[in-house]
Amino acid sequence: MFKGVEIVNAAVASEKRVYHYLNNIKVFLAFLIVACHANMAYGGAGGWYYVEVTNDELSTSLLTMANAIIQSFSMALFFFLAAYFSPGSYDKRSFSRYFKDRTSRLVLPGLFYCLVLNPLCINLVRKQDYFSSLGFYNLWFVMALFFFSVAYALLRRFIPIKVPAIGNPKSRHIFALIIFIGILNFITRIFFKTDKMYIFDFTFGYFPQYIVFFILGVIAFRNNWLDSLNKNLARRHLSISIASIVLFPAVFLIAASGTGSLENFFGGVTFESMFYSMWEPLLSVGIILGILSGFRNKLNFTIPVLSKLARCSYSIYIIQGPIIVILQIALRAININILAKASIVTVLTFGTTFAISLLILKIPRLDKIL
Repeated sequence: MFKGVEIVNAAVASEKRVYHYLNNIKVFLAFLIVACHANMAYGGAGGWYYVEVTNDELSTSLLTMANAIIQSFSMALFFFLAAYFSPGSYDKRSFSRYFKDRTSRLVLPGLFYCLVLNPLCINLVRKQDYFSSLGFYNLWFVMALFFFSVAYALLRRFIPIKVPAIGNPKSRHIFALIIFIGILNFITRIFFKTDKMYIFDFTFGYFPQYIVFFILGVIAFRNNWLDSLNKNLARRHLSISIASIVLFPAVFLIAASGTGSLENFFGGVTFESMFYSMWEPLLSVGIILGILSGFRNKLNFTIPVLSKLARCSYSIYIIQGPIIVILQIALRAININILAKASIVTVLTFGTTFAISLLILKIPRLDKIL
């Protein structure tokens, strides 16, 4: 996992710089993922252990839209940052040490979730036998990152490819990237729909964007893109992304009025799938650029609580599941708006998992894994 507090600037290797804003982005992403999972119980898109039936269609639609936006960029940015840390991490180690490090930091937490926390989350809601309740579920991404990291290490070990010097991306390159990811999405979703989970609970329909951003993370590190990212370019594409948000509900309402189903958005050779495949990178690329630029220019600092949150961000990902479910069940008898419920669960989960993580990181050896 990307624990790094210090990142060496690729262009000026002799000068160590502390990139506080990348740590702050890690905290922001952890909060967003908690919010996304909290939303799912009340109508936000995606599957969850506990689902609360509601007739509040407006709030449900808002949660669905919020999760669609979070889904569009959060994991892509996660893989980008993880890859950005990978070259420096590999450079300090041999292949075997890098592989061992990734196994302990990614596979072991993934297995713990699969064997312990996932069955716990399921059985908090309904009784289910142990073996059928095994799964990586919402911690699928650590296994995906493990495979991405191993693939990167194998390339470094057996096919020593030097990352070419590539100048700062221009707008034309950004638009080409959006179209490229969109085409890959559409083709992949013909065979792997986004509402289906496969081995390791992977949703392969979303993987083209994850793989592309992992590769871009490595390239960005070697070419010092983050330091030289043009804030005007980032602002321009963020504006385009924000404007594109209105497209989704418009197309959604038109499609729903015709078929009454979202099925065509999930994949296959359909207009809806093509639209969603293109809309997702159009939204995500601009948001990611905006976050990277905005945090670098405005939030490149730290205070003690932010440093601790950044250090705890990985363990927050891991332990959030049962905390969210417990809080959702505890609030089910309370008759308040589901937007308020989702917000309460999000804030309480984030605070609780942060407190628990601080205790976990005091345990010898676990602090090396997490």
